[in-house]
Amino acid sequence: MATTTVKAACACRTFTYQADFPTSSLPLDRALCLCTTCRRLSGSVGISYITLPRNHTVEPAKYNLTSYATSDDLVRYFCSTCGAHVFVNRTTSGTWHMATGIWDHTEGIIKWNGCKWVEDTLDGGVSVWFKEIEDADGSKRKLKRWMLKDADKGLIPEGTLEKLPPGKESSDRLKGQCHCGGVKLYITRPTEASKAVQSPFPDLMKAFHSNSSENPENETWWLRSNDTKYLAGNCTCTSCRLASGFEIQPWAFVPKCNIFQEDGKPLDFNMGTLKRYESSKDVSREFCRVCGATIFWHCEWRPELLDVSVGLLDPEEGARVENWLEWWTGRVSFEEMAVSRSLVASLEAGLKDWKQK
Repeated sequence: MATTTVKAACACRTFTYQADFPTSSLPLDRALCLCTTCRRLSGSVGISYITLPRNHTVEPAKYNLTSYATSDDLVRYFCSTCGAHVFVNRTTSGTWHMATGIWDHTEGIIKWNGCKWVEDTLDGGVSVWFKEIEDADGSKRKLKRWMLKDADKGLIPEGTLEKLPPGKESSDRLKGQCHCGGVKLYITRPTEASKAVQSPFPDLMKAFHSNSSENPENETWWLRSNDTKYLAGNCTCTSCRLASGFEIQPWAFVPKCNIFQEDGKPLDFNMGTLKRYESSKDVSREFCRVCGATIFWHCEWRPELLDVSVGLLDPEEGARVENWLEWWTGRVSFEEMAVSRSLVASLEAGLKDWKQK
């Protein structure tokens, strides 16, 4: 029987795995899950796994993985060193599912068909950006949005569930936490101190492969809407993908002076269940050592401006958190590094179309 091989690895390469799928079974339908549990468990706003063939053996202890149960039936596994989510085990059926962001290729293997559990987002989340996708043969398909599971018939009518319902008032603090609650924080509105931060431009705004990131005038690009909100964007770089386990990592750019621990004390990278992973020279990432949620990205060349995972933020604000964040629509950061090219192309096109509405 002909098979198609996928190789997977986390950021630190403590975990590596090879899966062989029957070629006749491909491509495999997959929808991004937008549920609150997955968002807070990952820090992302849409994640996915693919079921491994029954003949594959998975030995978590072999890879130094941490387990975390999110229900009586689901046990998640992530790398204890870098935090990348790699497996889900459904205990009742005995099936294993592998996170798709760590694969070396997905084109022709995964057929992306939309977003599920959109109801949890309140505002549609990233589903409002995924409108259509181009297949390998050049044809385009409309992507679907399911209220709950993609196996259900509960599709969301066009034009609905795309904004936060009226009447939801924002407070002066934006709460955030990982799924297990080991990391809890809150963000305040921009202040004068927020403007004093210095930072080069991010790849999100000026692609590093073709532009200088220098910011000689020290534009406060991270502050938006007359300095009342923070900039947010989506990253698909190899490092983010392999450190989280998923294709798309959404970041909010927030000055460190506006991030506080739950008890009101200034941010401390040793708080709660935070664990650090040095993903490259002068670059650090923090994740929750209990549930594996991606929390922060920061670096030595802009130490006072942090990237905060959007998926952690108060679900009552809606998954896009637009009362606090303004999303960059001109580019997906490091889109040229994406493995799931069709998925990221769909995201970029959807963002640009969304901006025009």
